[in-house]
Amino acid sequence: MRVVALISGGKDSCYNMVQCVAAGHSIVALANLRPHTKDELDSYMYQTVGHQGVELYAEAIGVPLFRQTTQGVAVLQEQVYTPTAEDEVEDLYHLLKKVKDEVDIDAVAVGAILSDYQRIRVENVCSRLGLVALAYLWRRDQGELLQEMIDCQIDAIVIKVAALGLDPAKHLGMTLVELQPHIIKMKEKYGLNICGEGGEYETFTLDCPLFIKTIVIDKFETVIHSNDAIAPVGYLNFKKLHLVSKEHVPVTSSMAERIRRIPAKTWQDLLSDLTQESGDGKLTDNDEDSLEETVPPPPEFNSPLKCVGFIEGPLPDCPTSKRNRAGWCWLGGIIGGGECCAEATRQALRKLNTMIMNQGLSLLELVAVTLYVGDMSQYAAVNTEYLKLFRWNNPPVRICVETVLPHETPVMMEALACKVLAQDEMTSCDRHTMHVQGVSHWAPANIGPYSQAIRIGDIIYVAGQIALVPGTMQMIEGGVKKQCRLTLKHIGRIVKAMDPNTQLRDVVQGICYVTHPSYIPEARQEWEKETNNAIVDYMKKPVAVLMVTECQFVDAGTMKIMYLLWSAMYQQVLPHLHLP
Repeated sequence: MRVVALISGGKDSCYNMVQCVAAGHSIVALANLRPHTKDELDSYMYQTVGHQGVELYAEAIGVPLFRQTTQGVAVLQEQVYTPTAEDEVEDLYHLLKKVKDEVDIDAVAVGAILSDYQRIRVENVCSRLGLVALAYLWRRDQGELLQEMIDCQIDAIVIKVAALGLDPAKHLGMTLVELQPHIIKMKEKYGLNICGEGGEYETFTLDCPLFIKTIVIDKFETVIHSNDAIAPVGYLNFKKLHLVSKEHVPVTSSMAERIRRIPAKTWQDLLSDLTQESGDGKLTDNDEDSLEETVPPPPEFNSPLKCVGFIEGPLPDCPTSKRNRAGWCWLGGIIGGGECCAEATRQALRKLNTMIMNQGLSLLELVAVTLYVGDMSQYAAVNTEYLKLFRWNNPPVRICVETVLPHETPVMMEALACKVLAQDEMTSCDRHTMHVQGVSHWAPANIGPYSQAIRIGDIIYVAGQIALVPGTMQMIEGGVKKQCRLTLKHIGRIVKAMDPNTQLRDVVQGICYVTHPSYIPEARQEWEKETNNAIVDYMKKPVAVLMVTECQFVDAGTMKIMYLLWSAMYQQVLPHLHLP
């Protein structure tokens, strides 16, 4: 993709550019918001210290730089952002719109590592402009990341300190190599972020492999913003800088050529652990191609699940709902009929909306939706209709699966909602949603109308996950075992981001979809290896008929410190299956 890189002059935005080039993208422009005064702003969104040197970046890298002034005012400071007049985020919108109007771009590079506040706002702007956010540093281990920057010759100096354990007199002007041992000690002693994600320190990059010219500081002044005895704040104010050509880097060289010899980690490096014990999988891609597309007979069950029957003809149009005293509401049996999948989806969504209203709830209180379609080649049409109903910032988590459905009812739906009653004071009902839309090496971006995870009190629901390589958004190759490991990695990272004290072994329920019964042993083995929990019960779903099972509802009000994975702990899908 053709990328405009948001730059502040700091190490993170600079190294994210390196990562973009390593991923095969092209940096075609730079963008920066500068303060309206000569001094830095105390902005929630942007690093403005060192802004005097950013002007040199265009010539240092060899691409155009677009700049705009910002007042640095955060009018809307809520976690969820909506366009707000006079907010500093709107300055970013106008800047990127100007870039898009003048340059052919597809994506925006942003160096966010851990700030949801920054990520959400950049993603909001990108969504409004039809651009993709590229945040390859997102949720990387900061100790590993700082070392990687050093190894990749990111020559940056500290230009601001503002934390306990950092002293302007000692640490301003230090290089990353010089600062590294001290910041690691301060992390152990005071919990500082090694990469400065908490605002502990800011940097300015003088040179990196993408540069064809090096930035040299001729004159600067030290400004003590706060002479606090515990955590003094100080920064460098550049007075004069100039550029020096790099003799060993031809001006005509491509960016890919410039980074060829540095050890910038790619998705293959970051997922190398998936290939451990290579060859131990029973099924490879070639094996999968040779599987016969036969219709197995109805399975035999040796589990407590009760099979109450098989439906081979038209599905009964009997939507049902069940609500418990804790405020959880289950809605099922929602089918959609019609001449096409789009019409069937509209019909099913109308029924869902009516059922929700009849329960005294709103669509905003939906937590999870399971969508079954008879033909995944119609996914785009289904998703278009779905998006018309779920148009807000943090929609429910979702799983979309292709299964055998009667021709006259190509869509079936289930849903879960929650509205804790006011008198239930003992129930923790805080709702927290994760909806990461930027491409990174962390987990697959949610580019559809669904969230990665929703937490209601102590219960976490996770959307359907498949074995997409996060940095490329393509299915990983290598067979069922590799796909299983990657999918479990995604789920583990999502749950960890929702609650740092949570891990895969805390899952109390997972639903695994496979395309052939022979994959079940592999899925079980990988799950048990990751969690130390044996799977004692599982259910085979026949291909030719729809199986209906009866199960008990769980009183969510009693589930304290329990974590429920909605959808797949592993999901092996056909090549034409789109994102859930």
